[in-house]
Amino acid sequence: MRKATRHHTKNHNTQLVLRTIYDYGHISRADIARATHLTRPTVSSIVRDLLDEQLVFEVGLGPSAGGKPPTMLEFNADAWQSVCVDLSSHNFRGVLTNLRGEFSNRLELPVAGRMGTDALQLVYTLVDRLIAAATQPLLGIGIGTPGLINPQNGVVRQAVNLGWYNLPLKHQLENRFEIPVHIINDSHIAGLAEYTFGEVRPSTNLIVIKIGQGIGAGIVLDGQPLYGDGFGAGEIGHVVVAEDGALCTCGNHGCLETFVGTRSLLADAAARTGNAALTWPEMVAALHAGDSAVTMVVTRAGERLGVAVANLIAAFNIHHIVISGRVEHFGRIFLEAVRDEARRRTLPGMVYETNIDYSTLGQDIVLLGSSALVLKHELGIV
Repeated sequence: MRKATRHHTKNHNTQLVLRTIYDYGHISRADIARATHLTRPTVSSIVRDLLDEQLVFEVGLGPSAGGKPPTMLEFNADAWQSVCVDLSSHNFRGVLTNLRGEFSNRLELPVAGRMGTDALQLVYTLVDRLIAAATQPLLGIGIGTPGLINPQNGVVRQAVNLGWYNLPLKHQLENRFEIPVHIINDSHIAGLAEYTFGEVRPSTNLIVIKIGQGIGAGIVLDGQPLYGDGFGAGEIGHVVVAEDGALCTCGNHGCLETFVGTRSLLADAAARTGNAALTWPEMVAALHAGDSAVTMVVTRAGERLGVAVANLIAAFNIHHIVISGRVEHFGRIFLEAVRDEARRRTLPGMVYETNIDYSTLGQDIVLLGSSALVLKHELGIV
């Protein structure tokens, strides 16, 4: 292990001070020193640099503790903007965000079956338009994309639905736009979003199960995304949960995706109701109206997901598991099926300590995660 240089120490201390101001929102230099255990001269020197960079600003005097009232500091959320992109749905979606993850200039472009180079050109178009709309300097570009992604070099090793194989997406975007680019899998980035912007929890561990056409789990351990040795940690969509199930796109039968993926759910409900033109809103409405066929489809899907959840609980013993995606429209029926099956398949003491619920971040979870990804790598405040 190499000894930390003075430069490394200064960077660490700067990130520590900035993160403290970011977290507290309204704080004095003396309170920063107490919170970080840094000396007051060190804090004052770092704050002076942050003021020069306009990342923080002074906002008047605080209450006196008997002496001179302290000057209060706040984080400047509008000092920079980030370009945040979600490539995980049938539309490529993007926004500009400030340093608090607040959105502006939302943009969606339909993929319409584009693959390979055509899909890449659509990404360029999306980013071009967002950069043109920016009103502040750009801190970076954050991207959540389906597939196996190497987050260290930003190479998309495999994204089947987009026709990308060993695509050096980070390198190509940085060459084109001359802005730092950070890319991870859409499920991993959903986990980072929930950790950064979701409900406050006492633990730094959580799992987000993101459900769309595919299914993945974003696992956060001690505040850090778990990627795995081959960058496929959390690829639960292709775990077999019923050996007599339908043929999956991966070649196996009965994968979780064939029961719980949104496309599979809709197709199953359409077949069982005899309505080949069934839409997602119609399926949701039928469920809440008590349609027995749709209720069976949704309940069975929840039970199959419960099998995967039980395995995650047993493997990681994480007490916070969050479900994200359009299945949130199913409400308690789906959620209780997941919980009941997980309880049936796991040590009672482990599962009863685990909270399984829907995310509160809605459809923008990947965009929020993209914002958090840039903050993490460029400012070190996540």
